[in-house]
Amino acid sequence: MTTMPVSMQHRIPIPSQATRPQQPAVALSLSDVFRILMQRMFLIIFIFLFIVGSAVGLTFWLQQNHPRYTSRAAVQVESPFAKDPFAFTERPLQGDLMNRYVSDQIFLLRDEGLLREVLNDSEVMATQWYRSEENKTLLLQELSRNLGVGQAPNASIIVISFSTKVPEDAPRIVNAIVRLYLARVQDMSFQRYAGELFKVQEQEGDLSRQIQQIRNEKETFITSHLGAPGLTSGLNVSGEMWRSLALQTAELEAYQLQLKAAFDNLRGLDPSQVTLSPQMVQLIEQDPQVVSLQQTLLNLRNYEMSLIRQVGPNHTSLQQLRNQIDSTEKSLDQVRQRKREEARQYQVNSAEAAWLNALQAQIQLQERVDAAKAEQRDVDRKLAQYQMLEEQQHLLEEKYRRVSDQINALQMVTRDRQDVVRVNRISQAVPALQPSFPRWRHNIPAGVLLGLLAGVGLAILLEVVDTSIKTTRDISRHAHIPILGTVPDIDDEELPIDVVELAAYTAPRSMVAEAFRSIRTNLLLSAPAERQRALLVTSAKPEEGKSAVSINLAISLAQNNRRVLLVDANFHRPVLRNFFKKTRAEGLSQILIGQGAFEEYVSNTELPNLDVLGSGPVPPNPSELLAGSYMRDFIQQASERYDQIIFDGPPVLLFSDAMVLAGATDGVILVCRAKATSRGVVQRARDMLERANVRIFGGVLNAAQVTRGGYFREQIRSYYDYQPAESLAQQAPPALLTKNGSGSDEPDDDANDTKQDNA
Repeated sequence: MTTMPVSMQHRIPIPSQATRPQQPAVALSLSDVFRILMQRMFLIIFIFLFIVGSAVGLTFWLQQNHPRYTSRAAVQVESPFAKDPFAFTERPLQGDLMNRYVSDQIFLLRDEGLLREVLNDSEVMATQWYRSEENKTLLLQELSRNLGVGQAPNASIIVISFSTKVPEDAPRIVNAIVRLYLARVQDMSFQRYAGELFKVQEQEGDLSRQIQQIRNEKETFITSHLGAPGLTSGLNVSGEMWRSLALQTAELEAYQLQLKAAFDNLRGLDPSQVTLSPQMVQLIEQDPQVVSLQQTLLNLRNYEMSLIRQVGPNHTSLQQLRNQIDSTEKSLDQVRQRKREEARQYQVNSAEAAWLNALQAQIQLQERVDAAKAEQRDVDRKLAQYQMLEEQQHLLEEKYRRVSDQINALQMVTRDRQDVVRVNRISQAVPALQPSFPRWRHNIPAGVLLGLLAGVGLAILLEVVDTSIKTTRDISRHAHIPILGTVPDIDDEELPIDVVELAAYTAPRSMVAEAFRSIRTNLLLSAPAERQRALLVTSAKPEEGKSAVSINLAISLAQNNRRVLLVDANFHRPVLRNFFKKTRAEGLSQILIGQGAFEEYVSNTELPNLDVLGSGPVPPNPSELLAGSYMRDFIQQASERYDQIIFDGPPVLLFSDAMVLAGATDGVILVCRAKATSRGVVQRARDMLERANVRIFGGVLNAAQVTRGGYFREQIRSYYDYQPAESLAQQAPPALLTKNGSGSDEPDDDANDTKQDNA
């Protein structure tokens, strides 16, 4: 035997911890719901008929003993405001405002004071409803509890309804409520508008006094503050003067800047560079000192000319005269130069003086402008105060006109009282022809719907609450292991089966035997032959039929011409000697302690190719024996002689030797009993095996019952219809055991449970 992995792809995949979802899928699919409905059809029909019948009976009883007749009246809320006699159209209302006003009217209709007035109304006191109860407090409570007041959808209409046993009482009560309500609304509206008229008249008087006060303030303000004439009519002398001075200031400033530029130009030049005007040159030439020197120089030149004619050009006296002429010319030039310098300095001083004079004039004019500007600001402030008074007067006069119009409208409304109430009756309450409670057309459909929902809901609830494994889908969905096959319950078999553990041999034409042959086929196709030489058949807990599965699987494999060794490895409750009478008392326990070879303890059976090895005496330490080297040697030697070794082991969750034995074999077949094994038990067993790296070839669902929407209902019927009757009537082979067969007579809980439940 080899336990090394192979590269060949297996027919039935083994889910791994990496690919398995962490949470089991628990959602119900449509097929699951259909199966639940089919399985619990009678429960659903019973609940449905019970609820529908209860609805019919209760409706009939209520109609005979407690009928209710409902009458209704309606009032329309037109507007929360009185009609304006001066307006041709109604002012628009916002939806929220109208809904709030309708809610206010509903509150008034349910007011306790109004309901007390209704109980004192003569029409109501004449009804049988009023005479049926002497306690007025109870009548008031019943009226308040059963009175229906509500707003019609998308309308400003209020519907008032009330129900009584007598058809004629309800309309009397409803009409009395509407009548008293309209009277109360009219009185409340009249009082409200009368009070509003008084308040508006007081407001009119206050406005009149305020207007007169503002007029007096205007007159006082004009006299004391606005002394300048023409200001209130738009004539502003101060403003015109300020604008004229501002214009002159601008012109003078430009002229001053021009003079300053001329002065700066002259001041920056050298005195010799200053150009004298012809007028200034003429003034210098007309200076007395210059004229005197020019006259002296002219006389000297004339005298020189006369001397030249008298004494000749080389006379000594001429030389003196010429020296005197040169001296006079120098003096004239010096005087002229001095006068030019004086003229140039005078020109600079004149430009400076002109600039300073213009600057002083500008400063003085600017002071006048500032004074005029301040005066204008004061005038503007006073005018603003005056205009504010005028605006206040205008607003008060406009408000006074509106208040006067409102007073006129309110006076007309209060004089004509029918315009005060904007709530009108639009329908009168009349006696009902049919009772409003109970209603057959409502109760019966409701009973049918409730019956369906209750029946289906209870069926699904029972399915959800039930955590047992019922179908192969539950194994694959919750345990996530492949399915090798399903064994039907023996009670659903059409052929007699005395011992289900030997059904594959004693009833080969039965559906149970065919189920084990299908398990055999799926097992052989799940992995290569060398990977499934030694198999352990176990379960999560006792009484799940693992011994029946291991025996029938061994028989099916032997019938397939495979040499099979069936080993009873359950030291706690061995069972194989109960079914195979030739099984020796010695067995596996002797082999595991080294007391002989396994060939000495193997027993043959009447079935070809099938040998059985008993458990032997019960050892005190099964786990230690199964984990020893003798166990590995035994499997190695048995694998050389047999094609298949089937171990019938103990439950996984109860004994540790099951895990030890699983680790020594090639894999495990996990048996689950339908409606007995819970999902959590199977999941814990699977987790334990996977943590020990044990391969799970698949699961077998044992004792699957025939139910509506379940397994084997149509399969069993079609299976036996498909086979000829003479083949089913053939004699079955003899049993492999007697009732008190040889070997141990100790009962096995697995076997006994299978016999009790499946036989």
